[in-house]
Parts: sequence; structure tokens; C-alpha cells
Amino acid sequence: MPPDKAQRDFAQAALPLNWYEVAKLLHENAHTLHATRHRSVVVYSDGTRAKQRPTTNRAVFLLSALALENLIKAFLIYENPTYIEGGKLSRKLLNGHSLSGLQKACKKIPSPVRTRFVFEVLEVGVNSWARYPCSTAMERETEERAVTPEFWAAYNRVFDLYSRRLESLLEKLWKGPYGEEMRVEFQRA
Repeated sequence: MPPDKAQRDFAQAALPLNWYEVAKLLHENAHTLHATRHRSVVVYSDGTRAKQRPTTNRAVFLLSALALENLIKAFLIYENPTYIEGGKLSRKLLNGHSLSGLQKACKKIPSPVRTRFVFEVLEVGVNSWARYPCSTAMERETEERAVTPEFWAAYNRVFDLYSRRLESLLEKLWKGPYGEEMRVEFQRA
């Protein structure tokens, strides 16, 4: 049965370019917050020692995780346009927040093995302490990880590497949902 207008409109809203746009927005917001990380801290004492925590750390971590999640989903939809057909997102896109699982499902991403650790680190936080005050179960990691300069640099390298690859794929003619051929042209500064 051919798709109706509502299904086509839904698929157009879920194109890889739109996932990429959201990924860039989240990435840029993570950068804005990261730049203010020294301005706002929570200082408290647990009775034995004083603790100081930047208030932006969790948000930067969460925004970074969601940025990469959206970027990976753009690749998955590019590779599998049927994931956005039928008026709903495929369950293969809605797997919780298993970033490494999503990453492993992609075929066209650059350096999957070399970049996997970034996804694995982010998914631990997004599934526990980055969203909640504690982990979701006592056997899960409960300690908040700091966005260290080394991790921040690694995250940015992965985001930039994946962005360049996705842009190069989207600039080529590809078959989108319902077999439609598509191409995007990016403006470079």
C-alpha cells in the first residue's frame, strides 16, 4: 500500500538531515555550557570534607551523549530509510540510550573501534547519574564522572569526524524513505 501524505510528511521530518541538525544544536549547547563550567559550582560538606562540583558537568555530559545519539541515528536512517516509514520510528532506533549498541549497528561510520570508548563512557552517564541523582540500580556505576579536558577533546574529535562523514554521505545521491532519491548541499564557511 502506498504511503499517505501524513506518512510521507512524518518521513520527511525524520530524515537524517533533521537528526543531524538536532545533533549540532545539542553539541553547540554542550559547548556553551562547557565554556561556563568554572562560573557555577555547588559547594557542600558531607561532614568530613568539603566537596565542590561544577553545576554544568552533568548537563554537558548529557547534551554530549544526546548529540552523539542523534548523530548515530542519522547514520542509521541513512543506511536504513525504512526505519522512518509507516508513520513511526522503528524500534531499532528506540533502544533506550545504548550509544555503543547504536554505534555497532552502523556500517558507514568512520573508525568504529577507535571511537567506541567515547560512546561507552557517555552511555554509562546517560543511563544513570547524568539524568538522575543516583544510578538506576545499585550494581550500576554511581559516581559522577567529570568531563575532563582529555575526554572533552575525544568527544569533540568523534563528533567532528562523524559530522564530516555524514555530510559527505548526504551530499551524494541516496535512496531515502519510500525509495525517493535525495541529496543535500552544505554551505561551508
